[in-house]
Amino acid sequence: MSQFAPDLIAAAVQDRGPAWEAAGIQWKLTTGPTTDKPAVQVTCENTHNLAQLTIWTSGEAELDLAHPTSGATTSTHYDLATQEDLATCLDELTNLLNRHPTP
Repeated sequence: MSQFAPDLIAAAVQDRGPAWEAAGIQWKLTTGPTTDKPAVQVTCENTHNLAQLTIWTSGEAELDLAHPTSGATTSTHYDLATQEDLATCLDELTNLLNRHPTP
């Protein structure tokens, strides 16, 4: 497993910001305090999805997605080893946010 600097994670998230905002997604980035397991967290919401992605500097990541209208929730764990893995995780977050829930 790789180590990711919090600044690298934050920059990768911020790079998505303009596209998210253009798609009507509100988002907020939070960098956690310096601990033995620091993390960066992004929360996103639009009219049909709520998401929280936590990425630890260890490369572990947890994506929680909720559909407010149906109450359905999902959680996905990632083990990121490269910057490409981080980009893929953020791409998946974007795709999930843009997907309308099925009735």
